[in-house]
Amino acid sequence: MTADSDGGWGRVRLGLAIAVSTTAILLLPLVVANPSQQTTTTQFAAATTTTPPVSQPELTTTSTSIPPIEALIPLSVEGILDSVAPSVGFVLSQQGTGSGVVISEDYLVTNAHVVWPDTTVSLVFLNGATFQGRVVAVDPFVDLAVVDISRLSRKPPPISVGTTADVAAEDDLWVVGYPAPTEFTPEPTIDSGELLGVSDWEFTGVSWLTIEAPAIGGQSGGAVVDRYGRLVGISTFGSTATLTSISIDDVLRQVDELLVSSQVRGLEPRRIPHSGARRSNDVALEGEWDQQLFFGWFRHDADVNVDWPGGDVGLSATTIDGTEIVAGEAEIDFVPLFAFPVLVVADAPQAAEGTLESSLPIILYPDPDHGQTLPRVGSLAGIFDVGGDRDFFYLDLDEGDLATINVESAARTELRVYGPGGTIVAEDVDRSGFIGSNASIEMVAAATGRHVVSIESSLSTVSGYTVVTR
Repeated sequence: MTADSDGGWGRVRLGLAIAVSTTAILLLPLVVANPSQQTTTTQFAAATTTTPPVSQPELTTTSTSIPPIEALIPLSVEGILDSVAPSVGFVLSQQGTGSGVVISEDYLVTNAHVVWPDTTVSLVFLNGATFQGRVVAVDPFVDLAVVDISRLSRKPPPISVGTTADVAAEDDLWVVGYPAPTEFTPEPTIDSGELLGVSDWEFTGVSWLTIEAPAIGGQSGGAVVDRYGRLVGISTFGSTATLTSISIDDVLRQVDELLVSSQVRGLEPRRIPHSGARRSNDVALEGEWDQQLFFGWFRHDADVNVDWPGGDVGLSATTIDGTEIVAGEAEIDFVPLFAFPVLVVADAPQAAEGTLESSLPIILYPDPDHGQTLPRVGSLAGIFDVGGDRDFFYLDLDEGDLATINVESAARTELRVYGPGGTIVAEDVDRSGFIGSNASIEMVAAATGRHVVSIESSLSTVSGYTVVTR
Protein backbone atom coordinates (compact mmCIF):
# COMPACT_ATOMS: atom_id res chain seq x y z
CA MET A 1 0.00 0.00 0.00
CA THR A 2 1.27 3.43 -0.75
CA ALA A 3 0.44 6.91 0.33
CA ASP A 4 -0.11 8.77 -2.93
CA SER A 5 0.26 12.53 -2.96
CA ASP A 6 -3.54 12.74 -3.09
CA GLY A 7 -4.02 10.21 -0.33
CA GLY A 8 -5.10 7.36 -2.60
CA TRP A 9 -3.87 3.95 -3.64
CA GLY A 10 -0.55 3.13 -5.21
CA ARG A 11 2.28 0.66 -5.56
CA VAL A 12 6.02 0.70 -5.89
CA ARG A 13 6.97 0.59 -9.58
CA LEU A 14 9.72 -1.57 -11.03
CA GLY A 15 10.68 -1.98 -14.69
CA LEU A 16 10.45 -5.77 -14.88
CA ALA A 17 8.34 -7.96 -17.20
CA ILE A 18 6.39 -11.03 -16.14
CA ALA A 19 5.83 -14.23 -18.14
CA VAL A 20 2.32 -15.65 -18.56
CA SER A 21 1.40 -18.98 -16.95
CA THR A 22 -1.64 -21.25 -17.36
CA THR A 23 -1.52 -23.14 -14.06
CA ALA A 24 -4.72 -24.98 -13.11
CA ILE A 25 -6.33 -24.38 -9.70
CA LEU A 26 -7.16 -27.09 -7.18
CA LEU A 27 -9.66 -27.52 -4.35
CA LEU A 28 -8.75 -27.05 -0.69
CA PRO A 29 -10.59 -26.01 2.48
CA LEU A 30 -9.20 -23.44 4.90
CA VAL A 31 -9.58 -23.76 8.66
CA VAL A 32 -10.32 -20.42 10.31
CA ALA A 33 -9.39 -19.69 13.91
CA ASN A 34 -12.48 -18.38 15.72
CA PRO A 35 -12.20 -18.49 19.52
CA SER A 36 -15.95 -17.99 19.90
CA GLN A 37 -16.59 -21.42 18.35
CA GLN A 38 -15.02 -24.85 18.59
CA THR A 39 -14.71 -25.29 14.84
CA THR A 40 -15.15 -23.04 11.82
CA THR A 41 -14.40 -24.01 8.23
CA THR A 42 -14.33 -21.99 5.04
CA GLN A 43 -14.42 -23.94 1.77
CA PHE A 44 -12.71 -22.87 -1.43
CA ALA A 45 -14.54 -24.00 -4.56
CA ALA A 46 -12.86 -24.59 -7.92
CA ALA A 47 -13.65 -22.25 -10.82
CA THR A 48 -12.36 -21.03 -14.14
CA THR A 49 -11.09 -17.50 -14.63
CA THR A 50 -13.25 -16.65 -17.61
CA THR A 51 -16.69 -18.26 -17.22
CA PRO A 52 -18.51 -19.58 -14.14
CA PRO A 53 -19.01 -23.34 -13.88
CA VAL A 54 -22.29 -24.81 -15.06
CA SER A 55 -23.04 -26.32 -11.65
CA GLN A 56 -21.81 -25.84 -8.09
CA PRO A 57 -18.72 -28.02 -7.52
CA GLU A 58 -18.72 -30.41 -4.60
CA LEU A 59 -17.06 -28.91 -1.55
CA THR A 60 -14.88 -30.68 0.99
CA THR A 61 -14.84 -30.00 4.73
CA THR A 62 -12.41 -30.26 7.58
CA SER A 63 -12.31 -29.19 11.22
CA THR A 64 -9.93 -28.70 14.09
CA SER A 65 -10.08 -27.70 17.74
CA ILE A 66 -9.40 -24.02 18.35
CA PRO A 67 -8.17 -23.04 21.82
CA PRO A 68 -10.13 -20.31 23.64
CA ILE A 69 -8.61 -16.84 23.38
CA GLU A 70 -7.72 -16.94 27.09
CA ALA A 71 -5.31 -19.80 26.32
CA LEU A 72 -3.42 -17.83 23.68
CA ILE A 73 -0.17 -16.10 24.58
CA PRO A 74 0.47 -12.59 23.17
CA LEU A 75 3.61 -12.42 21.06
CA SER A 76 6.40 -9.89 21.10
CA VAL A 77 6.92 -7.75 18.00
CA GLU A 78 9.76 -10.04 16.99
CA GLY A 79 7.57 -13.06 17.66
CA ILE A 80 4.78 -11.68 15.48
CA LEU A 81 7.18 -11.03 12.60
CA ASP A 82 8.76 -14.49 12.95
CA SER A 83 5.34 -16.12 13.00
CA VAL A 84 3.69 -14.14 10.20
CA ALA A 85 6.46 -13.30 7.71
CA PRO A 86 6.86 -16.85 6.26
CA SER A 87 3.22 -16.65 5.09
CA VAL A 88 3.57 -13.22 3.46
CA GLY A 89 4.90 -13.02 -0.08
CA PHE A 90 6.52 -10.26 -2.11
CA VAL A 91 4.40 -9.65 -5.22
CA LEU A 92 5.88 -8.27 -8.44
CA SER A 93 3.69 -7.31 -11.40
CA GLN A 94 4.46 -5.38 -14.57
CA GLN A 95 3.16 -2.26 -12.88
CA GLY A 96 5.04 -2.45 -9.58
CA THR A 97 5.25 -4.34 -6.30
CA GLY A 98 3.09 -5.21 -3.33
CA SER A 99 2.49 -7.92 -0.77
CA GLY A 100 0.28 -11.00 -0.53
CA VAL A 101 -0.85 -13.44 2.17
CA VAL A 102 -0.94 -17.23 1.88
CA ILE A 103 -4.33 -18.34 3.23
CA SER A 104 -4.16 -21.99 2.13
CA GLU A 105 -1.80 -24.37 0.35
CA ASP A 106 -3.30 -23.32 -2.96
CA TYR A 107 -4.14 -19.64 -2.67
CA LEU A 108 -2.60 -16.28 -1.87
CA VAL A 109 -4.70 -13.11 -1.52
CA THR A 110 -3.61 -9.58 -2.31
CA ASN A 111 -5.14 -6.34 -3.59
CA ALA A 112 -6.67 -5.94 -7.03
CA HIS A 113 -4.61 -2.80 -7.58
CA VAL A 114 -1.39 -4.74 -6.88
CA VAL A 115 -1.88 -7.28 -9.69
CA TRP A 116 -4.13 -5.51 -12.21
CA PRO A 117 -3.97 -5.89 -15.18
CA ASP A 118 -1.60 -8.89 -15.16
CA THR A 119 -2.79 -12.49 -15.44
CA THR A 120 0.38 -13.77 -13.75
CA VAL A 121 2.64 -12.23 -11.10
CA SER A 122 6.04 -13.12 -9.68
CA LEU A 123 6.11 -14.17 -6.03
CA VAL A 124 9.05 -14.38 -3.63
CA PHE A 125 8.74 -15.95 -0.18
CA LEU A 126 10.90 -15.87 2.92
CA ASN A 127 11.81 -19.55 2.50
CA GLY A 128 13.51 -18.64 -0.80
CA ALA A 129 10.75 -20.01 -3.01
CA THR A 130 9.98 -18.03 -6.16
CA PHE A 131 6.99 -18.63 -8.37
CA GLN A 132 4.84 -17.35 -11.23
CA GLY A 133 1.40 -17.26 -9.61
CA ARG A 134 -1.72 -17.16 -11.76
CA VAL A 135 -4.28 -14.46 -10.97
CA VAL A 136 -7.54 -16.43 -10.90
CA ALA A 137 -9.98 -13.77 -9.69
CA VAL A 138 -10.13 -10.01 -9.16
CA ASP A 139 -12.78 -7.95 -7.32
CA PRO A 140 -12.16 -4.26 -8.11
CA PHE A 141 -15.07 -3.19 -5.90
CA VAL A 142 -13.44 -4.57 -2.74
CA ASP A 143 -9.84 -4.29 -4.03
CA LEU A 144 -9.19 -8.01 -3.62
CA ALA A 145 -7.40 -10.52 -5.84
CA VAL A 146 -6.78 -14.26 -5.55
CA VAL A 147 -3.57 -15.86 -6.87
CA ASP A 148 -3.19 -19.60 -7.49
CA ILE A 149 0.00 -21.04 -5.95
CA SER A 150 -1.08 -24.71 -6.11
CA ARG A 151 1.93 -25.77 -8.21
CA LEU A 152 4.51 -24.09 -6.01
CA SER A 153 6.78 -26.95 -4.94
CA ARG A 154 8.29 -25.41 -1.79
CA LYS A 155 5.11 -24.36 0.01
CA PRO A 156 5.11 -21.44 2.44
CA PRO A 157 2.92 -22.12 5.49
CA PRO A 158 -0.65 -20.77 5.42
CA ILE A 159 -1.10 -17.96 7.91
CA SER A 160 -2.98 -18.43 11.19
CA VAL A 161 -6.40 -16.85 10.64
CA GLY A 162 -8.35 -14.99 13.31
CA THR A 163 -11.51 -12.90 13.27
CA THR A 164 -12.31 -9.21 13.58
CA ALA A 165 -14.77 -10.15 16.33
CA ASP A 166 -11.78 -10.43 18.68
CA VAL A 167 -10.39 -6.93 18.06
CA ALA A 168 -11.75 -3.62 19.28
CA ALA A 169 -11.01 0.09 19.04
CA GLU A 170 -7.69 1.09 20.65
CA ASP A 171 -6.24 -2.41 20.22
CA ASP A 172 -2.77 -2.48 18.68
CA LEU A 173 -2.54 -4.21 15.31
CA TRP A 174 0.51 -5.04 13.21
CA VAL A 175 1.06 -4.88 9.45
CA VAL A 176 3.54 -7.27 7.84
CA GLY A 177 4.53 -6.69 4.24
CA TYR A 178 7.22 -5.67 1.79
CA PRO A 179 7.30 -1.86 1.65
CA ALA A 180 9.44 -0.03 -0.90
CA PRO A 181 11.97 -2.76 -1.76
CA THR A 182 15.29 -1.45 -3.05
CA GLU A 183 16.55 -4.78 -4.35
CA PHE A 184 15.10 -7.93 -5.85
CA THR A 185 15.65 -9.90 -2.64
CA PRO A 186 13.23 -7.99 -0.40
CA GLU A 187 12.89 -8.30 3.37
CA PRO A 188 9.54 -8.24 5.18
CA THR A 189 8.96 -5.50 7.75
CA ILE A 190 6.46 -4.96 10.56
CA ASP A 191 4.64 -1.77 11.53
CA SER A 192 2.08 -1.17 14.23
CA GLY A 193 -0.85 1.12 14.84
CA GLU A 194 -3.91 1.51 17.01
CA LEU A 195 -7.25 0.29 15.66
CA LEU A 196 -9.43 3.37 15.26
CA GLY A 197 -12.56 1.42 14.43
CA VAL A 198 -14.40 -0.95 12.10
CA SER A 199 -16.70 0.49 9.43
CA ASP A 200 -19.45 -1.29 7.53
CA TRP A 201 -19.66 -0.03 3.96
CA GLU A 202 -23.01 -1.04 2.52
CA PHE A 203 -21.88 -0.48 -1.06
CA THR A 204 -19.26 -3.24 -0.92
CA GLY A 205 -20.99 -5.42 1.66
CA VAL A 206 -17.76 -5.75 3.66
CA SER A 207 -16.27 -4.27 6.82
CA TRP A 208 -13.07 -2.23 6.93
CA LEU A 209 -10.55 -1.73 9.73
CA THR A 210 -8.97 1.72 10.01
CA ILE A 211 -5.58 1.79 11.72
CA GLU A 212 -3.69 4.83 12.96
CA ALA A 213 -0.52 4.24 10.99
CA PRO A 214 0.83 5.68 7.73
CA ALA A 215 0.46 3.68 4.56
CA ILE A 216 3.80 2.65 3.09
CA GLY A 217 4.56 1.92 -0.56
CA GLY A 218 4.60 -1.79 -1.41
CA GLN A 219 2.64 -2.81 1.68
CA SER A 220 -0.65 -3.18 -0.22
CA GLY A 221 -2.03 -6.68 0.19
CA GLY A 222 -0.03 -7.29 3.35
CA ALA A 223 -1.16 -9.04 6.54
CA VAL A 224 -2.87 -7.12 9.33
CA VAL A 225 -2.60 -9.26 12.47
CA ASP A 226 -3.52 -9.13 16.15
CA ARG A 227 -1.19 -9.57 19.12
CA TYR A 228 -1.37 -13.35 18.72
CA GLY A 229 -0.13 -13.17 15.12
CA ARG A 230 -3.54 -14.11 13.68
CA LEU A 231 -4.72 -12.56 10.43
CA VAL A 232 -7.59 -10.08 10.95
CA GLY A 233 -7.35 -8.08 7.72
CA ILE A 234 -5.68 -7.47 4.35
CA SER A 235 -4.21 -3.98 4.00
CA THR A 236 -5.49 -1.90 1.09
CA PHE A 237 -6.44 1.81 1.09
CA GLY A 238 -4.12 4.27 2.74
CA SER A 239 -2.94 7.81 3.38
CA THR A 240 -0.11 9.49 5.22
CA ALA A 241 -2.07 9.23 8.49
CA THR A 242 -4.10 6.01 8.35
CA LEU A 243 -4.26 2.69 6.59
CA THR A 244 -7.34 0.59 5.98
CA SER A 245 -7.75 -3.15 5.65
CA ILE A 246 -10.49 -5.52 4.53
CA SER A 247 -11.90 -7.56 7.42
CA ILE A 248 -10.59 -11.11 7.18
CA ASP A 249 -14.08 -12.51 7.79
CA ASP A 250 -15.24 -10.76 4.62
CA VAL A 251 -12.06 -11.61 2.72
CA LEU A 252 -12.70 -15.32 3.20
CA ARG A 253 -16.34 -14.96 2.14
CA GLN A 254 -15.35 -12.97 -0.95
CA VAL A 255 -12.70 -15.56 -1.87
CA ASP A 256 -15.29 -18.33 -1.63
CA GLU A 257 -17.57 -16.40 -4.00
CA LEU A 258 -14.79 -15.48 -6.43
CA LEU A 259 -13.63 -19.07 -6.77
CA VAL A 260 -17.16 -20.23 -7.55
CA SER A 261 -17.64 -17.48 -10.15
CA SER A 262 -15.16 -14.90 -11.40
CA GLN A 263 -18.04 -12.54 -12.20
CA VAL A 264 -18.39 -9.61 -9.80
CA ARG A 265 -21.77 -7.86 -9.63
CA GLY A 266 -22.69 -9.58 -12.85
CA LEU A 267 -19.66 -8.20 -14.71
CA GLU A 268 -17.26 -10.43 -16.60
CA PRO A 269 -13.57 -10.12 -15.66
CA ARG A 270 -11.82 -7.37 -17.61
CA ARG A 271 -8.87 -8.26 -19.80
CA ILE A 272 -6.50 -5.87 -21.51
CA PRO A 273 -6.26 -6.91 -25.17
CA HIS A 274 -3.04 -8.37 -26.56
CA SER A 275 -4.19 -8.96 -30.13
CA GLY A 276 -5.75 -6.96 -32.93
CA ALA A 277 -3.05 -4.27 -33.05
CA ARG A 278 -3.31 -1.89 -36.03
CA ARG A 279 -1.47 1.17 -37.30
CA SER A 280 -4.76 2.74 -38.48
CA ASN A 281 -7.89 2.77 -36.30
CA ASP A 282 -11.23 4.37 -37.14
CA VAL A 283 -12.55 6.37 -34.18
CA ALA A 284 -15.89 8.08 -33.49
CA LEU A 285 -16.24 10.29 -30.40
CA GLU A 286 -19.76 11.36 -29.34
CA GLY A 287 -18.75 14.45 -27.39
CA GLU A 288 -16.51 15.71 -24.62
CA TRP A 289 -17.78 12.94 -22.30
CA ASP A 290 -16.42 10.29 -24.64
CA GLN A 291 -12.87 8.95 -24.80
CA GLN A 292 -11.24 6.13 -26.72
CA LEU A 293 -8.52 3.98 -25.18
CA PHE A 294 -5.77 2.12 -27.03
CA PHE A 295 -3.04 -0.10 -25.64
CA GLY A 296 0.44 -0.25 -27.06
CA TRP A 297 2.96 -2.95 -26.20
CA PHE A 298 6.19 -1.16 -27.09
CA ARG A 299 9.85 -1.67 -26.37
CA HIS A 300 11.10 0.76 -23.75
CA ASP A 301 13.28 2.49 -26.38
CA ALA A 302 10.68 2.63 -29.18
CA ASP A 303 10.04 5.94 -30.93
CA VAL A 304 6.24 6.26 -31.21
CA ASN A 305 4.21 8.77 -33.22
CA VAL A 306 0.40 8.97 -32.98
CA ASP A 307 -1.50 11.32 -35.29
CA TRP A 308 -5.14 12.32 -35.90
CA PRO A 309 -4.95 14.11 -39.28
CA GLY A 310 -7.05 17.26 -39.54
CA GLY A 311 -8.92 16.81 -36.27
CA ASP A 312 -9.45 18.94 -33.15
CA VAL A 313 -8.71 15.97 -30.94
CA GLY A 314 -6.68 15.71 -27.77
CA LEU A 315 -4.16 12.87 -27.59
CA SER A 316 -2.15 11.63 -24.63
CA ALA A 317 0.05 8.71 -23.70
CA THR A 318 0.05 7.49 -20.11
CA THR A 319 0.94 4.47 -18.02
CA ILE A 320 -1.85 2.18 -16.79
CA ASP A 321 -2.05 4.14 -13.54
CA GLY A 322 -2.59 7.42 -15.39
CA THR A 323 0.94 8.84 -15.14
CA GLU A 324 1.29 11.13 -18.14
CA ILE A 325 4.09 10.51 -20.63
CA VAL A 326 3.08 13.13 -23.18
CA ALA A 327 -0.02 15.09 -24.22
CA GLY A 328 -0.86 17.23 -27.23
CA GLU A 329 -3.45 18.16 -29.82
CA ALA A 330 -3.87 15.99 -32.92
CA GLU A 331 -0.33 14.53 -32.69
CA ILE A 332 2.07 13.19 -30.07
CA ASP A 333 5.59 11.76 -30.18
CA PHE A 334 7.11 9.85 -27.28
CA VAL A 335 9.51 7.16 -26.11
CA PRO A 336 7.95 4.83 -23.48
CA LEU A 337 9.39 5.15 -19.99
CA PHE A 338 9.24 1.42 -19.32
CA ALA A 339 8.55 -1.80 -21.19
CA PHE A 340 4.99 -1.72 -19.85
CA PRO A 341 1.77 -1.40 -21.86
CA VAL A 342 1.24 2.25 -22.76
CA LEU A 343 -2.24 3.73 -22.77
CA VAL A 344 -3.06 6.05 -25.69
CA VAL A 345 -6.13 8.21 -25.05
CA ALA A 346 -8.13 10.17 -27.63
CA ASP A 347 -10.85 12.67 -26.66
CA ALA A 348 -12.40 15.83 -28.09
CA PRO A 349 -14.38 18.93 -26.97
CA GLN A 350 -17.15 17.94 -29.37
CA ALA A 351 -18.23 15.03 -31.55
CA ALA A 352 -15.46 13.90 -33.92
CA GLU A 353 -14.79 11.12 -36.39
CA GLY A 354 -11.57 10.17 -38.09
CA THR A 355 -8.71 7.72 -38.36
CA LEU A 356 -6.01 7.51 -35.73
CA GLU A 357 -2.63 6.75 -37.29
CA SER A 358 0.24 5.27 -35.29
CA SER A 359 3.83 4.57 -36.31
CA LEU A 360 3.63 1.31 -34.32
CA PRO A 361 0.50 -0.86 -33.99
CA ILE A 362 -1.88 -0.10 -31.11
CA ILE A 363 -4.90 -2.06 -29.88
CA LEU A 364 -8.39 -0.61 -29.55
CA TYR A 365 -10.02 -1.22 -26.15
CA PRO A 366 -13.82 -1.58 -26.49
CA ASP A 367 -14.87 -0.31 -23.05
CA PRO A 368 -18.10 -2.12 -22.06
CA ASP A 369 -19.05 0.75 -19.74
CA HIS A 370 -19.54 3.20 -22.63
CA GLY A 371 -23.06 3.92 -23.84
CA GLN A 372 -25.25 1.72 -21.66
CA THR A 373 -28.70 3.06 -20.74
CA LEU A 374 -29.34 3.71 -17.06
CA PRO A 375 -32.72 2.66 -15.66
CA ARG A 376 -34.96 5.54 -14.60
CA VAL A 377 -34.97 3.98 -11.15
CA GLY A 378 -32.32 1.37 -10.40
CA SER A 379 -28.58 0.87 -10.78
CA LEU A 380 -25.79 -0.26 -13.09
CA ALA A 381 -22.33 -1.47 -12.08
CA GLY A 382 -19.16 -0.57 -13.96
CA ILE A 383 -15.39 -0.54 -13.61
CA PHE A 384 -12.81 2.20 -13.92
CA ASP A 385 -10.37 0.03 -15.86
CA VAL A 386 -7.32 2.32 -15.67
CA GLY A 387 -6.19 5.40 -13.81
CA GLY A 388 -8.24 8.42 -14.90
CA ASP A 389 -10.78 6.32 -16.80
CA ARG A 390 -13.92 8.12 -17.98
CA ASP A 391 -17.16 6.21 -18.62
CA PHE A 392 -20.57 7.43 -19.75
CA PHE A 393 -24.18 6.26 -19.69
CA TYR A 394 -27.46 7.40 -21.21
CA LEU A 395 -30.46 8.51 -19.15
CA ASP A 396 -33.78 9.32 -20.84
CA LEU A 397 -35.77 12.06 -19.07
CA ASP A 398 -38.85 14.14 -19.76
CA GLU A 399 -38.97 17.85 -19.06
CA GLY A 400 -39.75 18.43 -15.40
CA ASP A 401 -38.58 14.99 -14.24
CA LEU A 402 -36.81 14.99 -10.88
CA ALA A 403 -33.73 12.74 -11.06
CA THR A 404 -31.20 11.77 -8.43
CA ILE A 405 -27.90 10.24 -9.58
CA ASN A 406 -25.46 8.81 -7.06
CA VAL A 407 -22.07 7.18 -7.79
CA GLU A 408 -20.89 4.70 -5.17
CA SER A 409 -17.18 3.93 -5.45
CA ALA A 410 -13.89 3.85 -3.60
CA ALA A 411 -12.55 6.21 -6.26
CA ARG A 412 -12.68 9.98 -6.09
CA THR A 413 -15.17 10.63 -8.86
CA GLU A 414 -16.20 13.53 -11.08
CA LEU A 415 -19.88 13.27 -12.03
CA ARG A 416 -21.41 15.34 -14.85
CA VAL A 417 -24.78 15.30 -16.60
CA TYR A 418 -25.09 16.61 -20.16
CA GLY A 419 -28.48 17.69 -21.47
CA PRO A 420 -29.92 16.77 -24.89
CA GLY A 421 -28.08 19.74 -26.39
CA GLY A 422 -24.69 18.42 -25.24
CA THR A 423 -23.99 21.03 -22.54
CA ILE A 424 -23.38 20.34 -18.85
CA VAL A 425 -26.57 20.80 -16.82
CA ALA A 426 -25.34 19.47 -13.45
CA GLU A 427 -22.09 18.27 -11.87
CA ASP A 428 -20.55 17.18 -8.59
CA VAL A 429 -17.16 15.95 -7.44
CA ASP A 430 -16.38 13.45 -4.68
CA ARG A 431 -12.94 14.57 -3.52
CA SER A 432 -12.47 12.06 -0.69
CA GLY A 433 -13.36 8.66 -2.13
CA PHE A 434 -13.79 5.44 -0.17
CA ILE A 435 -16.26 5.66 2.74
CA GLY A 436 -16.11 9.45 3.03
CA SER A 437 -18.75 10.50 0.51
CA ASN A 438 -20.16 9.91 -2.97
CA ALA A 439 -20.57 12.14 -5.99
CA SER A 440 -24.29 12.89 -6.14
CA ILE A 441 -26.65 15.07 -8.20
CA GLU A 442 -30.32 15.95 -7.75
CA MET A 443 -31.76 17.78 -10.75
CA VAL A 444 -34.93 18.71 -12.59
CA ALA A 445 -34.73 17.97 -16.32
CA ALA A 446 -35.04 21.21 -18.30
CA ALA A 447 -35.75 19.41 -21.55
CA THR A 448 -37.09 16.11 -22.83
CA GLY A 449 -34.59 13.77 -24.40
CA ARG A 450 -31.49 11.68 -23.92
CA HIS A 451 -29.11 12.90 -21.22
CA VAL A 452 -25.53 11.68 -20.83
CA VAL A 453 -24.17 10.78 -17.39
CA SER A 454 -20.36 11.00 -17.37
CA ILE A 455 -18.20 9.71 -14.51
CA GLU A 456 -14.43 10.04 -14.31
CA SER A 457 -12.03 8.56 -11.78
CA SER A 458 -9.12 10.48 -10.33
CA LEU A 459 -7.78 7.30 -8.75
CA SER A 460 -4.55 5.86 -10.12
CA THR A 461 -5.78 2.30 -10.44
CA VAL A 462 -8.67 -0.06 -11.17
CA SER A 463 -11.84 0.42 -9.13
CA GLY A 464 -15.47 -0.68 -9.33
CA TYR A 465 -18.51 1.59 -9.02
CA THR A 466 -22.29 1.57 -9.11
CA VAL A 467 -24.44 4.33 -10.60
CA VAL A 468 -27.74 4.56 -8.70
CA THR A 469 -30.69 6.47 -10.17
CA ARG A 470 -34.06 7.29 -8.65
